[in-house]
Amino acid sequence: MNSDPNQTIFQYQRILEISRRLTLEQSLDSLLNAIVDAAAEISGSEAASILLYDEPNQRLHFQAATNMGAESLRGVSVPTDSLAGWVAINRAPVVVPDVNQDKRWFGDIKSKSSGFITRSLVALPLVARDRLIGVLEVLNKIEDLYDQSDLELLQVLGAQAALAIEQTRLYQQSDMIAELVHELRTPLTSIGTIAYLLQRSELSEAERLSLAKTVQQETLRLSNLSSSFLDLARLEAGRVGLSISDVELSGLIEDCLEIIRPEAEEQQLTIQFQPQANLPSIRGDQNQLKQVLLNLLTNAVKYNRPQGKIEISLAALDNGVTVSVSDTGIGIPPEQSQHIFEKFFRVNNQETTQRTGTGLGLSICKRIIENHGGRITFHSVSGQGTTFTIVLPVLG
Repeated sequence: MNSDPNQTIFQYQRILEISRRLTLEQSLDSLLNAIVDAAAEISGSEAASILLYDEPNQRLHFQAATNMGAESLRGVSVPTDSLAGWVAINRAPVVVPDVNQDKRWFGDIKSKSSGFITRSLVALPLVARDRLIGVLEVLNKIEDLYDQSDLELLQVLGAQAALAIEQTRLYQQSDMIAELVHELRTPLTSIGTIAYLLQRSELSEAERLSLAKTVQQETLRLSNLSSSFLDLARLEAGRVGLSISDVELSGLIEDCLEIIRPEAEEQQLTIQFQPQANLPSIRGDQNQLKQVLLNLLTNAVKYNRPQGKIEISLAALDNGVTVSVSDTGIGIPPEQSQHIFEKFFRVNNQETTQRTGTGLGLSICKRIIENHGGRITFHSVSGQGTTFTIVLPVLG
């Protein structure tokens, strides 16, 4: 135990300062980074990490870390019989002087993803309003060994951190719900107007069928909007982990092309794609990456011109792979390009009025790619076409 009362008082004052700062954070990513930095500081540790709990799937996944290769760990799930899993299930902390002597230690996850070698750790549950938020870990005490005073300090910080995470999630959700309600007004107003018109006796059968078709389209739009909204809300709240496996990108792209090909053929679009056999392996969530590729390819069809072209290319980079999706469509006006990844944003010009969408697809793509430690960018010339480029790291 720390026998210096002045040092103990200083540490608790530091936690108070940190807690005040945590309440000001409105971005979940910034908040989590602030928590792991604070945990490493007050415990005198080489590193710290946070695993968030994915309640629907009942699993833990890394969401933030200090110097452990945060990007390569982000989203990686851990087994329920790991140390972190034990802490989550039992809602009790553990102090482990030597991880190699604990059978619950799954060191290969961290070392394989980040190269960080763990010797000792403290792990404690993050609980807010009796709900499990996740697990906070600190690793490798720089001086001496972890003791009860370290655990007590971390528990004080952990209690404040759990509340801050829950409050930030609620803030983000309330903000998104306000945006969603705004977006719902247009299709709901349209359906309400059509319901009124359908009651008029002078309508012909053809007019009734046309209005009924519009109701069907607006209902589908509402369904897509609600599904996309839930996807993005869970991604932004850090509630979605990654089911990591080896992903063969050429094969995944070909699967996606089979899905969009019928619509592309209707517009007489030419698709160009040359599979690459010697690309390095990608470690990622196949379903999530497929969602990204499908969104980009669907947009390339939707915003293209009849008899246009879609080109998909793959290339190896140093420690990474790049995927590009190009079209010869209407492009993005320069004054709107800065908003392209914003929630509910849709390109607005005369040529897009008949093209429906939720305005959430690219926001979801960006979040998924960033969760994989990658990045997504685009280049567009208005009236000539757009190219979206994804760069994904090759993880060990």
